[in-house]
Amino acid sequence: MPDAGGLYRCPVCFKGYKRREHLQRHRSTHTSERPHRCIVCNASFQRTDVLKRHLQTCDGTSTISSTRRRACDRCVRQKKACNSLQPCQNCEKRAVRCEYFIASSVAAASSSSSSSAQPWDPLGKLRAADFNGGLTPHFDYRDVELGSIASSTPESHHQFPLVNNPTAEDVWFDIEYNHDPALAQVSSSEDTDLLPVPEYRGYSFEFLYDFTSRTGLVSSFECATLERRQQIVAAFDHAYISNLEHFIPTPLQYDPAADDHSMSGQYGDHGDVVQPVIPGTSWLSSPIVAKLQDIVLQIKRVVTFRPNNSVVDLTWTPALEQKCIEFFSPYKFAKFMELYWSVWHPNVSIIHRPTFDQSSSKSALLAAMALLGACVSPDSQDNLDARLWFNCVEEMVFTDADFRSDTESADETDLSSTMLPISPKLQALQAAYVICLYQNWEGADASKRRIRRHRFSTVVSVARDMGIGNARHLDYNREIEFHWDEYVIREELIRTFIWIFLLDTAFVIFNNLPHRMVIKEMRMHMASPEACFQAVSAQECFQEIHALMPPSSPFCSIHLRDAIEGFCAETLSAETQQRFSQLGALNLFTIVSAFHYMIFQHQNSLGVAGQLVPIRSGLRNWIAVWEQYFDSWSASYPQDASLPLETMWKRMGFIRFAPEYWLLGVLLTNRISGATNQSQDKAHDVDDASRSSLPVPVAAGSSAQINSVDPILEKYDQTSMRQVNDLIADFRKFHVE
Repeated sequence: MPDAGGLYRCPVCFKGYKRREHLQRHRSTHTSERPHRCIVCNASFQRTDVLKRHLQTCDGTSTISSTRRRACDRCVRQKKACNSLQPCQNCEKRAVRCEYFIASSVAAASSSSSSSAQPWDPLGKLRAADFNGGLTPHFDYRDVELGSIASSTPESHHQFPLVNNPTAEDVWFDIEYNHDPALAQVSSSEDTDLLPVPEYRGYSFEFLYDFTSRTGLVSSFECATLERRQQIVAAFDHAYISNLEHFIPTPLQYDPAADDHSMSGQYGDHGDVVQPVIPGTSWLSSPIVAKLQDIVLQIKRVVTFRPNNSVVDLTWTPALEQKCIEFFSPYKFAKFMELYWSVWHPNVSIIHRPTFDQSSSKSALLAAMALLGACVSPDSQDNLDARLWFNCVEEMVFTDADFRSDTESADETDLSSTMLPISPKLQALQAAYVICLYQNWEGADASKRRIRRHRFSTVVSVARDMGIGNARHLDYNREIEFHWDEYVIREELIRTFIWIFLLDTAFVIFNNLPHRMVIKEMRMHMASPEACFQAVSAQECFQEIHALMPPSSPFCSIHLRDAIEGFCAETLSAETQQRFSQLGALNLFTIVSAFHYMIFQHQNSLGVAGQLVPIRSGLRNWIAVWEQYFDSWSASYPQDASLPLETMWKRMGFIRFAPEYWLLGVLLTNRISGATNQSQDKAHDVDDASRSSLPVPVAAGSSAQINSVDPILEKYDQTSMRQVNDLIADFRKFHVE
C-alpha cells in the first residue's frame, strides 16, 4: 500500500516510488538473485532491461572481470556515475569514506567460478520458528563460529526475526553487519546507512508490540498470570483467616528465630514486616487500623473541601463513606498490599520490602500502594472499586505537606553522614510516583494527560529539590559499622530517581513527549545489585555488599551520566565490558532507555553530520555488554512464573525485555540515517545544479551541512501509543523476498 505521501516505500532502505512495479524492480537490488542470463557470454543480470542493453554490445566475453574497476560501494548503492578513482569524485566531494568492497567481492566471486556461479548470498536466513522470543531462543547465534562467516564473506547481513509466530516464518528485517573488523568501525560521518550489529541472539518485539497496543497494568507489564494471582489471593486468605485473632493482617507469621537485634525492626522468614504475637490482643488494636482511619479521613477532606481546580468530582455522602471504609478495611488493605509486593513490585522496585513498616509509613504512600495492588487483583470488582478513589488519593498525595514543602538540596560535596531526615519526603515522592503509574495506565484519558503534562513535572521538580546528586552510596567496604537503615534510604533514593528518569523516557518513547530531565543532571550512583536490595537481614545485606560491590565494581565509583557517556565511546575494551556487565538489568535498562533520549533530540533538531555516531556506538556497545551480563549474572535473578509464592516478589519484571528497547533504538537509528542520507543527496544535487546554468529551484534553508529531516513520529504528546505501535507493526511486516 502507498503511504500517506502516495509513495510505495522499500521496507529495507525506505526509498519511495510512485508505482508499485518500480518498487518491485528496485527490491531486486537488495538480493543477490540474477535470473536473467546472457546466452552469449553467460553473464547474469537482475533486470531484463539491463540484459537487453548488454546484448547490444556483448562480444562473447564475460562482462564481469576481476581486472576491471567497478563503481565504489556508495555510488553503486545510490546508482550514480563513478570515475572509479580512490577516492572517487562523489565521495571526495562529500568527504566520506570511499570503498570498493562490494564490487571487488562480486568480481572475485565471478572470475573464480564457473558460468553458473553467482555472487555470495548476503541473506543467510534463519527461520522465525527457531526462536521462542524473549531471552531463551531455541537457536543461539553464538553456536556458530563467528570467524567462519567472516572468512567467506567480506560483508553480510544479520537478520533478526521480529515475529514470534510459527505461522509467520518469513517475516524479517535486515540489519547490516560487516564481519571484517576493519569494516566494523563506525565512520565519523553520517554515511553509514545501517548500524553494524554483532551476531547475537535473535530478539523480537514480543513485549513492546503488546505493550503499545494494550492498556492497563496487568495487560501491559509483567504482572503474573491470572492463575498465579488467584493463587496469591488464596494463600493470603488462608493465612489471614488462620491468624485473624492473633496479629495484624499479614500473610506470614513472625519467626522469633529470625530476630536480629541489630536491625530496627522485626522480620519474618521472607522479609515481611509483622508484629509479634501478643496473647490476648486483637488485630483491631493494631497501629495499621489507625493508619486506615487516617486514609479515610484524608479522602473525606479532599472530597469535602476541594478547591476550584480539584480533580475530585465526588460528593461525600454516608453511602460513599461506607464504600471508602470497606475498600480500606484491614482485610482488603492487607490483600492489596500482598498483591502489590508479589505482583507489581518486581516491575518497579523502589521500596525496600524487608524493612517496610506499615505502621510507621505515610498514609499517602499506603493508600497509593493499596490502589495499585487493587489494580492488579484477579478480582474484577477490586479493579472497579479502585477507580472510584484514583483522583481522591491523587489529590491527597499531591497536597501532602511533605511533598509540597520546599526543600533546598544539600551541597553534593558536603553530604551529611545520615539521610534519615529525608525519609518522609522520600515516601511522599514515592507515593506521587505510584500515582503517576496507576493513573497513566489505568486512569481515564483526562487523567493520563494530567499526569503526563502536569503531575509528572511536579514529581521531577521535587526530585531535583531533594538533590539528584545526593543519591549516592557510602564506601561500605571502608565503613567500620554498617547501618542497614542508612543503606536502605540511600538505595531507595537512587532507585526512585532512576524510575522517575525511566518514566520520563517512557513518555519520550511511547507518547513522543519532550523529556523533562536531562542526562547531564544524573550525577548519582548506580542502583546496587538486587541481592543486596532483597536481603532480609542486616548481616545478609552486608555480606552481599562485600561480595557484589567491591571497590573495583562500578556501583559506587561511577555516576549514571558517566556510564551513559562511557557506552558512547567508539569501542569498549573487554575489561570495560566485563565491568559494565556487573551493573545488572536495572542499570543496563536505564542506559539503553537513555539512548532514546538522544534519538529524540537528534530527530527534533537540525541534522548535522556525525550526530548519530555516539548513538550508534552506544547501541553497539550496549548489546555486547548485555549479552555478557546475561551469560554471567542473570541466572542469579529468578524470573520463572513457577516460583514459590513467597518469593514471587524477588523475580525480575519487565526490564528483562531491555533488548527490545535496544532493537527499537537500532531500527529508529537506521531509519533516521536512511532519511538523512536521502536529504543529503538531494541537498548535494541542488548544490550541484545551482552551480550549473540550469534553472533549478532551491529550497529555502537547504544546506549540505545541515539537513532538516521530518521526525519519524509526527504527533507529539499523544495519549495513545498508536504511533509507536504502528511503527513496530511496520517493522514486523517487513518481508525480504
